Amino acid sequence: MKQETATPESQIASRKRKEIKSGLMANNTSNSDSHHKRLGLLKDQVHLVKRKDSNRYVISSIQDQLSFEKGFFIVIRACQLLAQKNDGIILVGVAGPSGAGKTIFTEKILNFMPSIAVISMDNYNDASRIVDGNFDDPRLTDYDTLLQNLQDLKEGKTVQVPIYDFKSSSRVGYRTVEAPSSRIVIIEGIYALSEKLRTLLDLRVSVTGGVHLDLVKRVIRDIQRAGQEPEEIIYQISETVYPMYKAFIEPDLQTAHIKIINKFNPFTGFQSPTYILKSARNVAVDQIKAVLSEDFKETTEQTYDIYLLPPGEDPETCQSYLRMRNKDGKYSLMFEEWVTDSPFVISPRITFEVSVRLLGGLMALGYTIATILKRNSHVFSDDRACVKLDWLEQLNRHYVQVQGRDRLVLKDIGDQLGLEGSYIPRTYIEQIQLERLVNEVMALPDDLKTKLSLDEDLVSSPKEALSRASADMVALRNKNMRR
Repeated sequence: MKQETATPESQIASRKRKEIKSGLMANNTSNSDSHHKRLGLLKDQVHLVKRKDSNRYVISSIQDQLSFEKGFFIVIRACQLLAQKNDGIILVGVAGPSGAGKTIFTEKILNFMPSIAVISMDNYNDASRIVDGNFDDPRLTDYDTLLQNLQDLKEGKTVQVPIYDFKSSSRVGYRTVEAPSSRIVIIEGIYALSEKLRTLLDLRVSVTGGVHLDLVKRVIRDIQRAGQEPEEIIYQISETVYPMYKAFIEPDLQTAHIKIINKFNPFTGFQSPTYILKSARNVAVDQIKAVLSEDFKETTEQTYDIYLLPPGEDPETCQSYLRMRNKDGKYSLMFEEWVTDSPFVISPRITFEVSVRLLGGLMALGYTIATILKRNSHVFSDDRACVKLDWLEQLNRHYVQVQGRDRLVLKDIGDQLGLEGSYIPRTYIEQIQLERLVNEVMALPDDLKTKLSLDEDLVSSPKEALSRASADMVALRNKNMRR
């Protein structure tokens, strides 16, 4: 290859580029150093300031939102400093929306410091004040008893804390709580940072997640705790819980000294996911019948899947859609999230029967309809696996799916059907995402493709584009799941 001779002008330009790059690097290093010095170790981010209205100290607010783990260590450090500096009981308020993880966070602190006392505001519910089934109304809390209990603890007295039963919606007794030896008392609840409590608190902590995962966690919790039906829970959330949160809880959370984002994914705890092998290869019905047991069942079904995009999610990268399915005139709601372990798509899933009216409630929470997918399926199943021949109207093509709980069994069935080497590690919604992306790339003007440095092979071959884009999406999805 012929080597070009550098001109004086190009040498000067090269030197300038190096100088600019060097300056930028030095500037970035300087910024990084100052940022590191400013943040330092976790424990050094906690500073005490004296209250203007008393001789007590509180924590100087930390502006950055903290992860669940970092927030935990910061709160522990803050409690230690406050106990050293303030006399008497240290009151800590932990607040956040339903399902955000307040109770788990508080239990984590209790496990680390067993000598603290924890008071849940849920136990101060007064069932006689419930209006229209709204359990998140701030007027439901018996503040007289709560404030008296807190005052008695501050005076070193033993108190009787109510016990509230969610299934019967009633107060069923009391438990004895003594002033803790650590002098630290945590008040946990959705209104723990309310105006009625705020002035009493030495430390204010907020724990929030996101509408979607908070919704999943709230549904799972209320099924276990109160025995409610999923549809009833979701309807209640959209009609009362979320509006109450926006009106009364969210403003209080802005006053927190420490703000924690809980990104715990409830799907990671499911131990029996569905494994799926998917291929676009043609498979004959006789082939499928030959690999299943003699007592297999054969059916046909038509489904309409409404994919709902959670609030704030990017439709091109989202992997935790809410899915509402219409099958045989009945609706079901699916909470699911998928991950790829090639060649398998792994899908933990929770499914509930619901009515169509729930769609309006979900959209009131900020969900939007991403797409509606119509699917006709010829289904063959035995006690080991389910094989589906799917026709997707929107994609205008056939697929075969092998589904079940045992990976080895599914792999063996797939091999017998001649699917080895043809597997597609994508869900149908991902396939739609990718094809929309490719269609957008294909529609770009040539000059824009050049400016964006797009590979000519990539934009000229939809199949190759799908393959490369799919690999990128799978890598991103798996990275997010490991967080």
